[in-house]
Amino acid sequence: MIDSTTTGRSPSNQWYDPGDRWVPVDRRWLGLDRATVVPALVVLAVAFVMAVVLPALNTQTAYDDRVAEGDVLELGGGIEFDPAVGWGITSGVRAADRPASGSFPPQAVVEGGGVSLTIRTGEFDGDAYELLDQIRSTSKALDSDLVIEGNAVETTTASGERGVITRISSSQVDGTMAAFVIDGHGVQVTAVGPAGTERGQADAVARMISSIRPVEEASR
Repeated sequence: MIDSTTTGRSPSNQWYDPGDRWVPVDRRWLGLDRATVVPALVVLAVAFVMAVVLPALNTQTAYDDRVAEGDVLELGGGIEFDPAVGWGITSGVRAADRPASGSFPPQAVVEGGGVSLTIRTGEFDGDAYELLDQIRSTSKALDSDLVIEGNAVETTTASGERGVITRISSSQVDGTMAAFVIDGHGVQVTAVGPAGTERGQADAVARMISSIRPVEEASR
């Protein structure tokens, strides 16, 4: 039995164990663990640019680099997808044009008919629901105009990768956000456009999301 008069601490303090999930005050920001805030901030910033900035510029941009039949865009982490034919590539590298460094960028952006779609990858230790929840928590903490709506549903790509998808909106646009975790890499997809986007553009977005897959080892 421990005597509090000799230890200088009360028995309750002596035995208190906050557990492994407790985050010290100096590591918290607005109630969130700082270690998880930075990755989510990056994703949220990309989503905000896709939702507000690019749609405003989209109709004023003449694309010099348009997607041709058979094009595949590859991202860091060994992830690739099939962009919609005829859409403009504003960011990203074709799988056939491997950079001299051997490393593909973590982001690709394509645009068409007033709709912008971005796919971003990064290491993530969790599942698709946790990735989406992390983005949602950061958005609320920053009081962002971008709203990630509830009722996320499961989705599966053509190659069998399972993830979640939900609607997003801001004061100017509507869209879709999807999250996958493939081979230890989080994959965040943001597609936005003006309200009343044509069915053809929505179908193109659905096909691009469905085409997300890991790069086959033989082609790396």
